[in-house]
Amino acid sequence: MENVVKIDGERVLTRREFLRAAGRAGAAAIVGYSFLAKPASGSPTRSISMIHWSHFVPAYNPELERQVTEWSARRGVAARVDFVAYRDIPAKLAAEAESRTGHDVVQLRVFDAALYRQHLVPLDDVAQEVERESGPWLPLARYLGFLDGRWYGVPWYYWSFPATINTEHWGAIGMGAANVAALDWNAFLEAAERLYRRGTLVGMAISQTFDANDALYPLLWSFGGRTVDEKGNVVIDSAETAAAVEYAKRLFRLMPRDVLGWDDAANNRFILAGVGSWTPNAPSIWAVAKLQNLPIAGKIDHVPMPRGPKGRFRSASTLALGVWKFSRNVELAKDLIRHLLSPANYARQVEASMGYNQPFLRKLGQHAYWRNEPVLRFYEPVREQLAVPGWPGPAGEGAQLVYTAFIVPLMFAKAVTGEMSTAEAIRWAARELQARYRR
Repeated sequence: MENVVKIDGERVLTRREFLRAAGRAGAAAIVGYSFLAKPASGSPTRSISMIHWSHFVPAYNPELERQVTEWSARRGVAARVDFVAYRDIPAKLAAEAESRTGHDVVQLRVFDAALYRQHLVPLDDVAQEVERESGPWLPLARYLGFLDGRWYGVPWYYWSFPATINTEHWGAIGMGAANVAALDWNAFLEAAERLYRRGTLVGMAISQTFDANDALYPLLWSFGGRTVDEKGNVVIDSAETAAAVEYAKRLFRLMPRDVLGWDDAANNRFILAGVGSWTPNAPSIWAVAKLQNLPIAGKIDHVPMPRGPKGRFRSASTLALGVWKFSRNVELAKDLIRHLLSPANYARQVEASMGYNQPFLRKLGQHAYWRNEPVLRFYEPVREQLAVPGWPGPAGEGAQLVYTAFIVPLMFAKAVTGEMSTAEAIRWAARELQARYRR
């Protein structure tokens, strides 16, 4: 009998099925694919569709497929999930909102609920039901999904960006994970210089990619810089922002030059190849190494981001579920969302994601997975101040437009390359922010 992959003791996939799906999901993270679930008997008279990013942890997509299949069979409807490369989601949502055609259930990232609220069905009933069962909601969930007194997106999960490190490289300069976890940015720079001399570099994306947002905003925040204030006034032109940019210019000299062109997978390759010592990332690098039995898996650990003069911060990428107003299956869509956020299904999602998925509902954060994996001890619960790019400003169109246009990474890139002086790059960013927050 073939070995099976089990979650909570129940058969989910055979080992061969699991490995085949993991390989498919690894490729799909770049190109995407579609999955269709149909009831076992009879011809379904209704169908529903959902768009979801192709998860960076290969074991997750098959589990989501299994849960959608289970729901499809129970409801007697066909259900299609289109797994789309993460970078392609913004264009997909914009096209569907404009054409008023597309999926019933949509993935909403960060401030998408605010950006598309006029096109979305309020989901107060679903949000309140799942909160009664598993709540309360974390403040971050309300900040992103609860707008003008209504829930336009039901927060599902988020993933955050501590630093992923190669403990062997840090050990070579006499530092263990606990030492790295205690560093401030100044001490980190000194350590990075020692690693540079050994040819084992640190690196973070300074490019037009989402990982760059999640790496550079915490650096900006920790020096006291902000893009906007609580009212949405642009405040990026400050001495604190200048200090963060000047620091980045010093750190950039110790990083690979190609960080200027990194995509969201580049820093994963940087660590998995064994050349990188440190990069901000969720635990997908470790998860892939462990799934593929790579020797480097035992050398990977996670630590908090370095502390700055104004604190220690961590960025989060967030995902909520929404329903378009043009959907002909609103009640079915709501029911699928309830199914995916049920405690039993959520627990399996956490395990399939290997702890990558973090919950917005407090009771769901009590899962033992994070406690049982020492490499995740600094990941969940979060030790730093958790925020999303655009904080502390209001959730709205401006924040999402700045996020998807990579204004902050471009500001840093212009300065570290010498294309502009620090002051010029900050003034450029201020103009770009003003243009988007005034729309």
